[in-house]
Amino acid sequence: MRAFSDAAMAAIEAGTARVVGAVEILCDPPLRVWGGPWEQEIDGHDYIGVGDRGIASTGGAAIGSAAQNVTLELSGVDPTHLELLDADEVRAAPAVLRRLIFDGSGTQLLDVHVYRRGRVDVVSTEETIGGAAIIRAELEGAARGLGRRGGRLRADADQRLVAPDDGAFKHVSYAAEKQLYWGGKPPTSAGQALG
Repeated sequence: MRAFSDAAMAAIEAGTARVVGAVEILCDPPLRVWGGPWEQEIDGHDYIGVGDRGIASTGGAAIGSAAQNVTLELSGVDPTHLELLDADEVRAAPAVLRRLIFDGSGTQLLDVHVYRRGRVDVVSTEETIGGAAIIRAELEGAARGLGRRGGRLRADADQRLVAPDDGAFKHVSYAAEKQLYWGGKPPTSAGQALG
């Protein structure tokens, strides 16, 4: 169990605590943002506030909570700024996700804890024509990465680049397309499948 400060525990027990996340990506230069609307000093560093545009969610396979990825999402980004994000520089950069506990007013920081440490695994962007863009980064914990040097293999083509004779992943690309029928006969025509 994490040891929270007395003030943080009192706010949690009273139900008035506000919990916000902060992420530090140690690329060059370091990127530090948090979920509030103003600049905040955390552990001697200034974090830029992104307000409600930032979301952190835990996801991934159920192989243990320490091994799950955390997906960080920043929405409302001006598409012209996407070129400033050097995905190759950010990828595999060490990152720290912190949990900040504020009082009920959301103005006084009561406690800060490291929630997850790891490396940025995948960085993707989603653009809308005439609108804002979304940047997503997956933070991979040490238990999942196990100190690997290169990128994670995800398909047969990736594995064949490493070892041309290794066909271990030849069925992986079809696994996501497998249909399961729970009870009854599988449909034999498109008309039956659509009802």
